Amino acid sequence: MIGSTTRSKRNRVTAAVFAAAIVVAACGSDDSSDDLVTTEPSADTGAPAETEAPADTEAPVETEAPVETEAPSDGVRRVPDDYATIQEAVDAAEEGDLVLIAPGVYNEAVNVTTDLLTIRGLDRNEVILDGEFELDNGIRVLGATGVAIENMTAINYAFNGFFWVEADGYRASYLTAQRNGDYGIYAFDTVNGLIE
Repeated sequence: MIGSTTRSKRNRVTAAVFAAAIVVAACGSDDSSDDLVTTEPSADTGAPAETEAPADTEAPVETEAPVETEAPSDGVRRVPDDYATIQEAVDAAEEGDLVLIAPGVYNEAVNVTTDLLTIRGLDRNEVILDGEFELDNGIRVLGATGVAIENMTAINYAFNGFFWVEADGYRASYLTAQRNGDYGIYAFDTVNGLIE
């Protein structure tokens, strides 16, 4: 009995080695595709049994990169297309940029501290800054050099429509100012400017 048990074990080991050799040979043959062959032990003989290769999976769907809100390459900051308010566009602007304002009524008081900006309305009569008799100044330039304000209207400000303070170099062109508490266009402690 002991001899037959040992022989039976040897036969199973030999069968397992033989089956493994067949699987290895099948994996390396040129006849097969790139399908993956896996093995599991068989319930009957203990020898590995071949199983089907896994189904191909679809590649992940590519998504577009999010739209970035970086500075425009042309140096033009458009209100309200790129920025909701004039102040947001002015704050984002760099030296030499143009803040271009579309027709509309803007209820805001804008402070400018960046040098060499041009702030321009697209229509002198339709780009209107309205202080609603509550805001101090329409556009106030605080110590910035070379700021030009062009082609717009400021109404109903408690103090000034367009105001430069401690600036060296400025320009006010094609501006309308009505019903402002102090001055429509005013340059205080400011030199080398032009109001036209």
